[in-house]
Amino acid sequence: MKKFLFGLMACVTLLAVSCDNNTAEEDNLYEQGVDKRKIPSQAK
Repeated sequence: MKKFLFGLMACVTLLAVSCDNNTAEEDNLYEQGVDKRKIPSQAK
């Protein structure tokens, strides 16, 4: 029973820590995007 409660509390703690207000609107890399012409093609 102790292991179950410890696992449950660990999951709840990790979930609470991972949830923040940082959204993609603030992420400059997301806004820039990727130029697909500069990515080398692996398919031949």
